[in-house]
Amino acid sequence: MSIPNDQTWKMKDFNSEIIWKDSQNNVSFEECKVSRFIPFKHGAAVFGGEFGDEGKGKKVDALAEKYKKSGLKILSIRGQGSGNAGHTVVVDNKKYDFHYLTSAGLSADIMLLGAGMLIDPIRVLNEMEKLPLKKREIVMVAERATIVTNLERIFDGWCEAQHKDMKSKVGTTGSGVGPGAGIRGFRFNVTFADALKCKSADELREKFLSNPILPVDVKEATKPEETNVMLTKKVFSKEYVEEIWKAIHKLNIVDSVEIIQRCREEGGWAVLLEVSQAVGLDPLFGNGGHFVTSTPCTDVGGIVGSGLTIYDFPDGTTMMCKAYTSKVGGGPFIVKFNDDEKNIDKFIDDMVCERGVTTGRKRDLGWFDGPLVRHTIALTGANVSVNCMDVIAELPAVTDTVKVCFAYKNKITGNVTYRWPYNLNDYKPLYLSMSIKGMSKNDIIKNYILLIEKVIGQKILEYGVGPRREDYRSRDEAFKY
Repeated sequence: MSIPNDQTWKMKDFNSEIIWKDSQNNVSFEECKVSRFIPFKHGAAVFGGEFGDEGKGKKVDALAEKYKKSGLKILSIRGQGSGNAGHTVVVDNKKYDFHYLTSAGLSADIMLLGAGMLIDPIRVLNEMEKLPLKKREIVMVAERATIVTNLERIFDGWCEAQHKDMKSKVGTTGSGVGPGAGIRGFRFNVTFADALKCKSADELREKFLSNPILPVDVKEATKPEETNVMLTKKVFSKEYVEEIWKAIHKLNIVDSVEIIQRCREEGGWAVLLEVSQAVGLDPLFGNGGHFVTSTPCTDVGGIVGSGLTIYDFPDGTTMMCKAYTSKVGGGPFIVKFNDDEKNIDKFIDDMVCERGVTTGRKRDLGWFDGPLVRHTIALTGANVSVNCMDVIAELPAVTDTVKVCFAYKNKITGNVTYRWPYNLNDYKPLYLSMSIKGMSKNDIIKNYILLIEKVIGQKILEYGVGPRREDYRSRDEAFKY
């Protein structure tokens, strides 16, 4: 073996310790500095199985409480999405709405916003102020996460405006996620690590202004080279960038890989991954016609941006669904309540206030979509948890029958499919109906669970009957009486 001149080796025998030293820099190899991969012994991931707003926050919060009671410290992580997420948690009758922060934040020991996220530092800082003082100290931001600003939000609005037909509009939250993900894809994004390397706010401003991938308002541009130059300079005013600069330096920016590895090695930690949005909005496997978000929404998709591995979740992954379906934004929604069922829509909205957490928009409501949930199961193999069963139990006030979609029928060919097709607008739903007239609330829940299980092809794990962490019931509880 050839030994470079600037290195010295000493080998006692074949099986003995090898001692290596870089003589030029007088640095010796220290075996104790080498980390071994030890997966978390306790960990779970939670994601949405429909179109979002399924109660993921409540589930994450309940899991956090469970881990805490067992004496474990909690590492709570998000690895994708942005402020377009909306998670609601109710603790001690106090309601918390989170967008960037994780729903386990009130129980967590570390709350980590991962490298795959698109983060507005000003908005994260403002959201942290909702937390108790001690909890603000546990928030960490991955240095590799991408910074989004007003520029991406303007671009988001511009892109949406290009859809002249209302039916083609995506219905985004306007949070700048699509443009942020796009700029990252072009490799012109600014990370928190990039920003920290800047010596001043003026240097950071120059970095933002040097980005060639910027929104283009063709109506205002007279020449291609002039497109959006004025808009960009207006967005990145010195005052605005100074505000970004100050916010960045108030946040705890960390090497997320190192933080995760330290928790693994220390032991006694449980990891909780919270995936925003839902599989029905996944950019690869979601709603056809591009009515999707811009970051992955499956459990594995959320893992990728978090810095975790598939081996870190020995307690499994849970898919959250509603006992009915809700949706905000554009695109086909073929299980939506029809005109004759408007009273059911109004009853549910009055009961649980079906409004998007981020936008405040009224959600479209419809029956449970079996093909969509089967599609999600096929992609993830996750356990299924069904929220809002208390809503179904109250429906005798407005209807004698509840429905579950089991398949779709093509409007032109008449062919029936049990899969979740890309071109949803070509299909209409087929339903199984169940009479609830004269049933007790418990019997409604029990029989509705059996109906859902028949349609999705597997037993559910649990069901929810309210907004609090205490409102979860195991499947078996429905069949005790």
